[in-house]
This record gives sequence, C-alpha cells and structure tokens, in this order.
Amino acid sequence: CYYIMFLGDIMLKKASLGLFIFIFLFNILFSSNKNTTNSFLYPTNARYISSYYGYREIFGSISFHNGIDFPLVCGSNVYSSSSGTIIHTGFLTGYGNTVIILHDNGYKTLYSHLSSEYIVKTGQYVNSSELIATVGPKYLEGGILNGYTTGPHLHFSVFKLDGNTIDPLTILSDN
Repeated sequence: CYYIMFLGDIMLKKASLGLFIFIFLFNILFSSNKNTTNSFLYPTNARYISSYYGYREIFGSISFHNGIDFPLVCGSNVYSSSSGTIIHTGFLTGYGNTVIILHDNGYKTLYSHLSSEYIVKTGQYVNSSELIATVGPKYLEGGILNGYTTGPHLHFSVFKLDGNTIDPLTILSDN
C-alpha cells in the first residue's frame, strides 16, 4: 500500500512539474509586457526608412549609423516614442538640432535634424505620442548644416541603460 502511495506521489509531482513548465513557457511565448522596452512607438507617422542602423557609406566613407532615418519634409511632426523627461534641447555636433528624452524605464531616445523652434523644453515631462518637435531643414540660419545630413529627415536613436545604442527597429511598435 505504501509502495502504491509512493508511486502516486511521484506521478503527481511529475505532473505538477510538467504543468508548471507548460505554463511558464506559455507565458513567455504568448504574453506581451507593455512596461518594457516594447512600449516604444514610432516617432513619426511615416514608416519608410531611408537609412538603417549599422555600418553604411556616407560622404565617401564607411561609418556606423547609430539610429534610423525617416525621410520627411520640413515641418513634419515628431512625437515622443514613450513617456519621459526631456533632458536636452539644442544643437549637437553631427546631429544638428536635437531633443533627447530620458524614459521611465531608463532608456534614452534621440531625435535629430529638427527645426530650431523647439516645442518642448529641457526638464519637461512628456507622454508617449506627444508632439515634441518638427523636422528641420538641411541648413539652419547662417548657412549652418543641421548636423551630418544630405537633406531633411528625422534621425532616431535609442540608448540602453549602459549608454550603448540598439537598433530602434527591435523595440518599436505601432501600438
């Protein structure tokens, strides 16, 4: 009688372990956690990308492109890809007129080649999808190049907690 109870106990433990593993794997495969980096939205209504993340040739040399480029006309709207605090509005060498947001999850996003008329201010908190800027021209007042650019577009970069960039397409969502 004890032997049968012992076997029954082992079978119950194996079944419980199997059920636990099934539920665990099911949750990994089919759940969506909107509080992670997957909550980043496209920063513009456009989806066409003219230059992707990674190495590319520009101005006759190979260089690393740490974001993606959306070719847009001057004045096109640029939106916050996720909620966070504006930590920079101003000109950055290579990027031109730029807005940087520190997001609630610790990631940072950079939006560059913008108009000189900033919609947001440093220190301001913005919500996801909030209008933060518009695309600027190739040349700013005084003939200054608006960063390393061949024409009007939005450059968009994502920085992880350690300061390294990642391919924005790995975390962007339409939702």
